[in-house]
Amino acid sequence: MPPFNPDKDIPDLSGKVAFITGGTSGIGREIILFLASHNPAHIYFTGRNEEAGATVVAAAKAKGPNVEVTFIKCDLCSSRAKIRQAIAESFKSDRLDIFIANAGIMATPPGLTEEGFELQWGTNYLSHAVILQLLRPVLLRTAESGADVRHVQVTSHGHNYAPSGGIQFENLRKPDAVGEFARYGQSKLAQILYCKAMVKRYPQITSVAVHPGVGRTGLLKNAKQSLIKSFFSATSFLHKDAAELAYSPLWAATAPLPKLENGQYYEPVGKKAGPSKLAGDEALAEKLWEWTNNELKDVEALL
Repeated sequence: MPPFNPDKDIPDLSGKVAFITGGTSGIGREIILFLASHNPAHIYFTGRNEEAGATVVAAAKAKGPNVEVTFIKCDLCSSRAKIRQAIAESFKSDRLDIFIANAGIMATPPGLTEEGFELQWGTNYLSHAVILQLLRPVLLRTAESGADVRHVQVTSHGHNYAPSGGIQFENLRKPDAVGEFARYGQSKLAQILYCKAMVKRYPQITSVAVHPGVGRTGLLKNAKQSLIKSFFSATSFLHKDAAELAYSPLWAATAPLPKLENGQYYEPVGKKAGPSKLAGDEALAEKLWEWTNNELKDVEALL
């Protein structure tokens, strides 16, 4: 028997509101469909493709006819102003119980976001920090009402590939200061460190990072074909489908609260793991928090 069966183990979610990034395909789509089967009040999700978004909305409504489902067209490589506008126009809830930072890219060729950050850093880490800055007041108000509020970062065992020092703050606007997997690794390391920093400041929100496992999703669609071939040939014995890859974030978002330890890193499914030494570096977590706050000081939260 699997350690987690989302059909049976996710409790009734009546009244709860969830927000998932990257929900039009892969893990994000599966998270939405599983959640929709358990009667939440509203699911918001982001993506770039409106047609795919509409398909997911329809599929989620088929799973849970009474669930409100809202697609937010939002490119996480775009500017923080555009991200804010997209969310402000569509997110109309006075509560938020579950936030899952799922969207991500891996091992992409050198590139920059619209605001000039290395592509994987901007997409995997910074865009989610922007969204959390926008939605944090809603999360906190929900927690203050006595609700169980979860913040889940879908990170990766690949955080071990981070470059020397973990995060090269001086190179975050350079597209190719280090290799593809090192750039990926530092973005995934940042997601773990961000959870640790969150716990210090907002312990009323349960913040955990999870590795979903290895499988074929859209994660590698922009990577070099040679990298894809070598990656999958080396890890073929570990491959899972997108639905099974969704189990880890779903567990973190819905398992009984006593099973989670705030600020920790989990591997599939629900196994607290020892991340890299850098991922446990409190000083690095504080430096990241300070860098992020300074970078996002002009981002006005949604109230």
